[in-house]
Amino acid sequence: MSIFTKFSPEFLLSSLLAGIIAGLVALVSCVSFAALIFHGPLTPYLSTGISIAISTAVIGGSVLTLFSTCRPVVAIPDDDTAPVLALMVTLLIALFPAGTPLEVQFVTAFAALALSALTTGVALTLLGFFRLGSLVRFLPYSVMGGYFAGVGLLLIQGALRVVTDLPLLTPASFVQLFSPNQFPLWLPAFASAIAIRLGIGYLNKSIAMPAILAILIAAYYAGNGLLGHGPHQLMTNGLLMGPFPETETVFVRPILLQRLPEVNWGLVFGSADGIATIIMLSSVSLMLTASGLSLVQRENININRELEVAGVANAVSGLSGGLLTLPSMTLSTLAHTVGAPKTRLVGLVVAAFCALIMMFFMGAIAWLPKAVVGGLLLFLGWSFLERWLIEARLQLPLLEYGVVLVIVAVVAFAGFLEGVFFGLICAIMLFVVNYSRINVVRYAMTGEQRRSNVDRNSKQSHYLQEAGGQSFMLKLQGYLFFGTAAALGTRIEQRLEDKSLPKLRFVAMDFAQVTGMDSSAALSFMKLAQQAARSDFFLILTGLSAELEERLKSSWFEGETTSYMQLLPDLDRGVEWIEERILKEAGMEEECESILTQLSRVLPMESDLTVLLKYLEERQVNAGDVLAEQGKSSDELFLLESCTASVYLGTASDRRHRIRRAGSGTVFGEVGFYLGSPRTATVVVDSNGKLFVLNQDKMALLEQEHPQIAAAVHKFMIRVITQRLQLTTATLQAVLT
Repeated sequence: MSIFTKFSPEFLLSSLLAGIIAGLVALVSCVSFAALIFHGPLTPYLSTGISIAISTAVIGGSVLTLFSTCRPVVAIPDDDTAPVLALMVTLLIALFPAGTPLEVQFVTAFAALALSALTTGVALTLLGFFRLGSLVRFLPYSVMGGYFAGVGLLLIQGALRVVTDLPLLTPASFVQLFSPNQFPLWLPAFASAIAIRLGIGYLNKSIAMPAILAILIAAYYAGNGLLGHGPHQLMTNGLLMGPFPETETVFVRPILLQRLPEVNWGLVFGSADGIATIIMLSSVSLMLTASGLSLVQRENININRELEVAGVANAVSGLSGGLLTLPSMTLSTLAHTVGAPKTRLVGLVVAAFCALIMMFFMGAIAWLPKAVVGGLLLFLGWSFLERWLIEARLQLPLLEYGVVLVIVAVVAFAGFLEGVFFGLICAIMLFVVNYSRINVVRYAMTGEQRRSNVDRNSKQSHYLQEAGGQSFMLKLQGYLFFGTAAALGTRIEQRLEDKSLPKLRFVAMDFAQVTGMDSSAALSFMKLAQQAARSDFFLILTGLSAELEERLKSSWFEGETTSYMQLLPDLDRGVEWIEERILKEAGMEEECESILTQLSRVLPMESDLTVLLKYLEERQVNAGDVLAEQGKSSDELFLLESCTASVYLGTASDRRHRIRRAGSGTVFGEVGFYLGSPRTATVVVDSNGKLFVLNQDKMALLEQEHPQIAAAVHKFMIRVITQRLQLTTATLQAVLT
């Protein structure tokens, strides 16, 4: 029952109607593209060229329709690459010596076209097979815009060639367009293009294009009839596509398999740059078309699958003697707009319609006016320029829009491949300039704002706060190259020259969030190390990955600079190294104020310390002893008298990170002690010594028996916690500023 419902009369009728309407436009497009390519010396082969173009729509279009994930999809010779193919053929023919038989020129040009389709097919298939479709998305938008604006320029140039038969390869030939005998040839084509542009804007989109083309053809014959110019006179004057010689209807012309000896392969391979351009342009065109159809049809489209399908279709087309074929955004959208169901049948109807016209009505194509065919090409060319040159001005920044203009200018005066290549260079330079403006410094701070996670006694902490202006810390991010690395050097030079700040003694750079660096950036850090040696400051690099460390160590750092450098695992250890150096230079490295001395200053009376000691448990500890374990219950406060300890945070991957180091004369364990929550980290003793322990039961007893002493202890702890919070707040402010 479901299959009969699917292929109901209404379903078949809507598919047939959409296919015929799209087929009419596809047919005229094939004629236009053939006229664009087979002009000048190859004009005698125009009828064969039209047959080749229509055969491409039949064979390549059928393969694409049958295997594409888009439904409906209509495929014809690609309008994006047609002008590039035409330019390639024009340049190829111009290389033949005078007197070369015309048949040899045609066979060679035909082989170049078929080879372009075949190589493009292989390239697209490989891109899809290796899932490289996303690479096309990295093409700069400005270069893409320049591509298609250049295509529009070539389409307009080709349209003028079709209607005037002028080569239009030199400025002098363009001047001939304004001679009195050329005006009547191209003015009707411009009028046709304007009519198509206006008609699409005002008529129903579902019938606009075929209706306008039919009206233009009728108006052309009617207007010339009023002037006394009959159809045969128009044919004689060369204003129609014909006359065509009598030829056999052939869909398959495997020139790459049958006529190899007749081809001038030296000239064909000399066009490799043009073929490479076509491959690149086809990839971009297919990506844009697939993205557009995904929006129109509201379906997710696998770009890699479309690349494979298009690759196979073009390989088949090239081997059978066809042109490059890709899904047409215009015709596929047209079929969708007229109400075509989501079926492959629409594309097959288009292919069948083109095949029927080629077999039984090929002679009628000869009576198509060149003005209408040229007008369609002019309209397509203007559409590209309007989209990518005019509208892009409102979408792109000024410099990126400048890249588009540069590409179009170079395409006009030098060539398409030259324009694309030059545009890529401009886009890369623009990217480098813009990326170098990105601040790779996530945040910067001094020792006053950023302290290590080492708990120090009050005297040491006070001195480090005063000397904090001597250090400058930079948290780096992103990819470092010569532009961003040079900016870092400039920033440090400015800090060195700032006389309003203390003398710079330490520069710490953290690479934990740096994704990579190029060799020029490594060279910049070598120069920075030399600057450190000259200016007498230490350069501390932290968080280096193994790859970055190896790059820096292998070639750049010279022996005389290494004494001014330190490579440490993370920023916290780098800051700790700076603090230890500052304290050592001040003679305060070993100076440690006893925890009992600190407590005695806050107790009401000197004798209170003796009372307090009765409530403290004295312990002798050794390096490696575990004082607290993450996740375990806690009710003890540790007061370090002559030992040191480190606090480690365990992660789900069983890795342990040091988050704090407690020196002699400091306190830790206050969170679990006051909140009664499980231990948030593991505490391990670093050096042998003595500590005191105060548990919650003893504290409760102290509060009951000696409330004034208990209050003094709480006041001491409030001061310790507040100082830590103050340092954390200062660090956070520096990070967020």
